Amino acid sequence: MKNKRLFILPLLLAALLSALTLPTAAVEPPQLSHSKAALIYCVEPDTVLWSDNADSTLYPAALTKLMTAVLAADSVTEGRLTLDGLLTASEAAIRGTEGNHISLKVGEKLSLRDLLGAMVLAGANDAALVIAEAVGGSVGRFVEMMNEKAAELGMKDTVFTNPTGLHDDRMVTTAADMLRLAKYAGGSQFLLDICSAIRITIDATEQSAPRYLGTRNYLLSTRVSTDYYLPTANGLICGSTYEAGFCIIATAQHDGLNYIAVVLGGDTTSQLVKPAVTEPDENGNPVVVTPAEYKYIMQGFLEAAQLLTWADRSYGYIKAVDSSTPICQVPVRLAADVDSVTLLPERPVELYVPVDIDREEIVLQWTLEEETLTAPIPAGQRVGLLTVTYRGETIGEVPLVVKSNIAQSGGLTVLDRVGQLASTPFFKVLILTIVVGAVIYVFATAVSRSRKRAAARREFIKKHRYLGNGK
Repeated sequence: MKNKRLFILPLLLAALLSALTLPTAAVEPPQLSHSKAALIYCVEPDTVLWSDNADSTLYPAALTKLMTAVLAADSVTEGRLTLDGLLTASEAAIRGTEGNHISLKVGEKLSLRDLLGAMVLAGANDAALVIAEAVGGSVGRFVEMMNEKAAELGMKDTVFTNPTGLHDDRMVTTAADMLRLAKYAGGSQFLLDICSAIRITIDATEQSAPRYLGTRNYLLSTRVSTDYYLPTANGLICGSTYEAGFCIIATAQHDGLNYIAVVLGGDTTSQLVKPAVTEPDENGNPVVVTPAEYKYIMQGFLEAAQLLTWADRSYGYIKAVDSSTPICQVPVRLAADVDSVTLLPERPVELYVPVDIDREEIVLQWTLEEETLTAPIPAGQRVGLLTVTYRGETIGEVPLVVKSNIAQSGGLTVLDRVGQLASTPFFKVLILTIVVGAVIYVFATAVSRSRKRAAARREFIKKHRYLGNGK
């Protein structure tokens, strides 16, 4: 294997990265001042982009209901309940209801789908208790299931004591744990559909008229207020108690990217809309004729929207390497028209980065399976691996391939095969044998000829000797 390391190839990547239309302004972190803990997460790269006090234990308020919804969704997935199956409100559930409710009656039957909608959109605690009894058999057992699920999801700093979110000093969570819960909830499409609804209608039952419910998540709807609406928002759940403050898990989608913002302990402030009008009385003393008008601002909505907008504007994907980017050249043997080939990435490598990325911190490393290739080479043949890193972290690996067919040269192939044959031990032994045989043949021939000449000479001498004696 051959290893290579390219530190921002001067001409190659300078041209590539200069084509990236990234803003040059630095990414400033979000400035939040009205919440106790917050974070913003992007789903696709599975990255927390920013957080503040994400591991601080705080009260969850109605975010608790997301766990209640998750356990109900699990029951549907496992076939123990169905979305359209009817659940009956028990006397214990109705008697135990405090806070928000939809006025369920003892014995009233609603579908699980409608109860989930009432619980998530309207924060109905009576609906949450009916669901808890249906899933767990009792509220007590359901709370045990909530904590078991929390442990399964790695929510190590979370303790649940009820399925509604009503305040209990023992019930705590963290922004990081709520993110884990939100990510799991994202695996249930029907649950996401419920959490993204703006309004629902629950049909009349034998004991109640139709119910028309609207979402309390004002990022999704302008029904109550236009101050918080965010066009990209699509969920998830929110609520508040006096002790917890305002809490929200807000989701949004833009340009194919999905974001989750968690805000805990948000406060509510007031803003003067109209000053008081005063007039003097008969004694000249100022008297308030029209009192001052104030508007209450739910800062949790604004800070969640700020986080979602900040992430969308501050981060994005770029192509760190395109599939047409030449990486390196490799020598080619026996090719008809070329003596080397350029290797390209099989597919692009994208990088999720802040808009103020330091482009010189993108590093390419590549490994070749062979230092030299031999024709013919089909298009698409993988011959190496490209690794792309940013700030020391691997963000992508992609095979290096030959993008076009490399034909073989017939003449070069014949010569190569002859050369290969000549280099084999058999061929060397064969040549040695031929040479030795030739030497032996020449030597034997020479000896034979020498003997024949000697015999002829002896015969000549003998013959002439007899002729001499006869004289």
